[in-house]
Amino acid sequence: MIMRPKTLIVIILSLLILAMSLFYLSNLRRRVSELERRYVSLEEEKKPSPRKKVPVLPVAAAPVITKRYSSPKVAIVMDDFGYNMNNLDTFFDIKEPVTLSILPNQPYSQRIAELAAARGYEVILHLPMEPHKKDGTEERGTINSAMSEEGVRAILVADMKSVPGLKGVSNHMGSKATEEMGLMSVIMKELKPRDLYFFDSLTSTRSVCRQAAAAAGVKYARRDIFLDNDNNINAIKREMMKLRKLAFKNGAVIAICHDRPNTIKALAETMPQFASEGITFVRLSEMEK
Repeated sequence: MIMRPKTLIVIILSLLILAMSLFYLSNLRRRVSELERRYVSLEEEKKPSPRKKVPVLPVAAAPVITKRYSSPKVAIVMDDFGYNMNNLDTFFDIKEPVTLSILPNQPYSQRIAELAAARGYEVILHLPMEPHKKDGTEERGTINSAMSEEGVRAILVADMKSVPGLKGVSNHMGSKATEEMGLMSVIMKELKPRDLYFFDSLTSTRSVCRQAAAAAGVKYARRDIFLDNDNNINAIKREMMKLRKLAFKNGAVIAICHDRPNTIKALAETMPQFASEGITFVRLSEMEK
């Protein structure tokens, strides 16, 4: 059978159209597949990376240590109360003796002292004193070495009045002032008739507070360890473990920390365990000499 030329041309054109359609569909399918892959890739990029969780040191991680003393005493002093009352309720939830060291002449100095005393907490004045390095504004009621004896006494008396019910006085900063025997002697002579003790924060290794207190017949205590120079909660817990070790080694330890949320949380989590091991938490006045 011989095809007519027109019929042959139609068949050839149909085959060409079919071939082109198949080629186009194949390319279209590849293009769609490529676009799908790009879309999935973009969606994956949009997903936020999972945050790395900072592991919190568990309380149960307390290392095994040699216990030279089976029932050591620990006094914890919390500095810098007075600016606000933000952490006070959480602090009171600790239910262990912690001595409040309150700055004078602050908006909440008097109120915090009254609330603490009503709950049986011991309160001391955190007396602002002159540091060597002056890199900020001094607190109201700061005592410095350039003042006359009358000036020192006037400020000290006013500062003490702003913190009712106080049992003692500690130095806030004061690396320079606590090295001055004349200045510290004036302060001790004001504490003696009021039966107040002096707690040395030990901001200087050249502190003469012990000698000045002894000369005036004032009871004295000094810091052994800082707990929260680093505000990270794990770092504070590590310092608490050092405190625990010191307590069982030496029989008595005095620690300083500050009115901060992480510090209060770390104390709340570690103090009950330490108490269960035999450590007795006491007021600072029970550690004076």
